[in-house]
Amino acid sequence: MPTDTEILSVSALAEMMRNLLEGEFPNVWVAGEVTSFTLASSGHMYFSLKDANSLIRCTFFRGANLRLRFDLREGLQVLARGRVSLFTSRGDIQLNVAEVQPKGVGAAELALRQLKEKLLTRGYFDPRRKRPLPTFPKRVALVASATGAAIRDMLELFAQRWPLTELIVLPSRVQGDGAGRELAAAVRTLGSLHARKVCRLDALVLGRGGGSTEDLAAFNEEVLADAIFQSPVPVIAAIGHETDVSIADLVADHRAETPSAAVVALTPNRRELAGEMLAVGERMGDAMLRRFAIARQRLDQIAARPVFRRPVERFRSLEQKLDDITTRMTRAVTARQRRNADRLAALAARLETLSPLQVLHRGYSLTHQAESRKLIRKADEVNVGDQIITRLAQGEIVSEVRRTTP
Repeated sequence: MPTDTEILSVSALAEMMRNLLEGEFPNVWVAGEVTSFTLASSGHMYFSLKDANSLIRCTFFRGANLRLRFDLREGLQVLARGRVSLFTSRGDIQLNVAEVQPKGVGAAELALRQLKEKLLTRGYFDPRRKRPLPTFPKRVALVASATGAAIRDMLELFAQRWPLTELIVLPSRVQGDGAGRELAAAVRTLGSLHARKVCRLDALVLGRGGGSTEDLAAFNEEVLADAIFQSPVPVIAAIGHETDVSIADLVADHRAETPSAAVVALTPNRRELAGEMLAVGERMGDAMLRRFAIARQRLDQIAARPVFRRPVERFRSLEQKLDDITTRMTRAVTARQRRNADRLAALAARLETLSPLQVLHRGYSLTHQAESRKLIRKADEVNVGDQIITRLAQGEIVSEVRRTTP
């Protein structure tokens, strides 16, 4: 080896390559698909950008990725700006990313889409969880800007349509940095008062008088969506924009195009209700008159029947019929008794004819043992000295056996 040859260490060579790369590519834009994404506990992001033929590793340090307005994830097509460098510990070429933008769509739009997908999977937009609005609200809370036109419009319309509703106004910023968190805090405060029965509410209105997409950004924040979803009080989103639908509109129990439309949906019109009540009263009166007329007609028909015109005749007819039935029953009972008596006499005569006692009237007698009353048929059935009873047609003779002849 020549004596003038410089021998480099691996670290020195890697450092030279790193300086060369960073000097040649201090600020480049790279388009590709995010793959192998990892979020470290330190907050740094590590991923790779790939296309059909190549792949380059990327590092997105925490100090830079805090400005990211959307979720970086697998499969996302992005534009990344950064400095090409070398990770000297492994000799890997990498892109130290300073900025990432979604390819083909703005960062704000992509962040909104991702948040909608996230809340959709959680069931925030499920129509089955949305609660109905009260028919006659007693107490309603209004969350809006204290100086905006929305709060004035709602107060005036409540006074016109249904002044019986008690209104609670909780002012809040509706645009700018921190407005979403302030709106969410107002919703949570009112929900807590309702849950603890300190201030029971029938509904809660989030009102704003319209604005650009940027002005309505507070109503697209996740913290406000969480507060609306967890609210124990039905929430009406009245943000005042008809073309765009915010996340607050999707999560709320009811969406109104304007604050005034929210009041119309929430309250009855007292004048219309009074007119409907008058119309109902008239219909009830007409119905009652028709019922009275029908009842009067039926009463006249009933009164015209003979039973009501000559009620005594009906009783007399029934009495005569009862007498006739009584007479027939008496005759039938008497005839039945006579027939039964004749039949009984005939049966008694037949029984008397068949009785063995009738033989005694012709001079015969019956002899029994005195103790057992057993009928004696043979002489050897008794012994000398036994007492016997002889029954005649009239009376009995008690004898003592002196002698028996077989």
